[in-house]
Amino acid sequence: MSLVTSLIMRQMRVPVITLIIGYSISILGMVITPGIDAQGNHWHMSFFDAFYFVSYTATTIGFGEIPYPLTNAQRTWALITIYLTVIAWFFSLGKILSLVQDPMFREALKKNQFAHQLSRIPDNFILICGFGETGHELAKALTERNIHAVVIENNDRIIQTLPLENFPLIIPGLKGDARDPEQLILAGLQNKKCAAVIAVTASDDTNLKIAVTSKLLHPDICVVCRSELEDYESNMFSFGTDFVVNPFETFANIFAMAMHSPSLHLLYDWLTGVPDTDLSNPIYVKEGHWIICGFGRFGHNLYKQLLKINIQVTVIDPSEEKREIFLNRPENKNNDFIIGTGFDAHTLTVAGVSEAVGLVSGTDNDSNNLSIIMTARDLNPELFIVARHNKKTNQKLFAATRANIIMQPSEIIARKIRTLLVSPLMISFLNKARNQDPAWANVTISRIMGVLGDSVPSIWTLHINEKEARALCQVLRLGRVIRVGNILQNPRQRELQIAAVPLMLKRNQKHLLMPTDDIAIKAGDQLLFCGTPGALRSMQWSQNDLHSLNYIMTYEDTPDSYVWRKLHQYMKRSERRNRPRRNPGLRK
Repeated sequence: MSLVTSLIMRQMRVPVITLIIGYSISILGMVITPGIDAQGNHWHMSFFDAFYFVSYTATTIGFGEIPYPLTNAQRTWALITIYLTVIAWFFSLGKILSLVQDPMFREALKKNQFAHQLSRIPDNFILICGFGETGHELAKALTERNIHAVVIENNDRIIQTLPLENFPLIIPGLKGDARDPEQLILAGLQNKKCAAVIAVTASDDTNLKIAVTSKLLHPDICVVCRSELEDYESNMFSFGTDFVVNPFETFANIFAMAMHSPSLHLLYDWLTGVPDTDLSNPIYVKEGHWIICGFGRFGHNLYKQLLKINIQVTVIDPSEEKREIFLNRPENKNNDFIIGTGFDAHTLTVAGVSEAVGLVSGTDNDSNNLSIIMTARDLNPELFIVARHNKKTNQKLFAATRANIIMQPSEIIARKIRTLLVSPLMISFLNKARNQDPAWANVTISRIMGVLGDSVPSIWTLHINEKEARALCQVLRLGRVIRVGNILQNPRQRELQIAAVPLMLKRNQKHLLMPTDDIAIKAGDQLLFCGTPGALRSMQWSQNDLHSLNYIMTYEDTPDSYVWRKLHQYMKRSERRNRPRRNPGLRK
């Protein structure tokens, strides 16, 4: 029995019994009390007539005296019936209103509704723990790719407004503490359709507890966690967490990529961006003196990247303790640390802002970051600005500063997790791409633009297996050779190619970047593509429809059914037999 039913039965037991007793006494009294019929004879109501009379009397409808006018004795009992049943109804309605307003009942009703929504999800879903800025971005990204999501969040106001969000798919939301194993189970942790758990609350301790609970109660599930502290990150990995995303470390790697190769950074931005949006332009980071305002987790990670390439850096931070630690490390001997905030002109001038080429506004306060940017731009309009944007509500303010790179933690995490879940092979591609020279990145960018135009491409992975590519596997078992170029052919017009570019071929543990059209594919291969949604649909058609695949491979439109294939083969043999033979005597 559900909790809702249990609460209803518990609260309504006395009112229902009261109504039953009230009706029973009233009906019995009407049956016993004698009346007089039209001929003046004594008569008694039947139980049905009495029940009918009491029903409309108790509800104050009052159809009249049936089947004969009542005697004074019957009218007296009717008065008793009215007061008895009306009081019983008022008591019952009061209990119903009290039940509806009971917080426990309302909470149980919401959980019952959530369980119903969860049971109606047709496919696998992702359980998102925490629905702040990061959780919201993730839910939007997943549902745009037709991936179902479920949310557990401790803030009741966020859960109440969840149905008002304009997501492509309905997202069931449960108010609950994700640290509680029972709440996680209720949210769908052990549901067979739960494909992954994403812990993106604002607390590393909470995310660690979610990771531990998920791996203990559902060992095979994929767990992705947000973590900003190194100790928690190590602890998460020790419990088998599949992926841990640190927004500051992730952005530092992206920044290093931009310093090393603007083309590679542009490639990363295109392949991990939101599909069907406009392509971004390359970013050229200058080398020279840099200033970092704020030496917390963000500033420290960027400093390490600048230190690797021997860039001179001046750090501005109000912490005396951080300054002492900084100056005592030998690797920092060529750099300086100034005590201050960075949003006053004097500190920036002392730090050498007029000769600097770049500035990092990286405190955890958006107002301070905006002030630092405006003051620095007044002193040096040519500065390359890297801004840390903490609160999504300040998005328009940071856009107005025209900073060259804006780091928004929730967007960084959402982009990384979206890539991990939707196309994990993309991470391997980007890791190998970092080891390539800028010329390779330029060629790759030109090839993608030549095929796809000016929109951010969709990313997908083709798995050569029976589940996702039935026709391809069937043809490979017959010993036919299928090449990468074949699956790029248009199934409607084979001489044309679909708008897709192969990015990487994974075979066993080997990865091949940008495979050429002449490479033969094998069962078990994984191919990473970027392209248009239309190209994805065409490729899915070819890889699963033997009719279309035969058309691509043989130039012929072969029938699908067994009977028509046999008839087609018979007609081809007859055509060859009836074809006129050349006279040997006519040969030269």
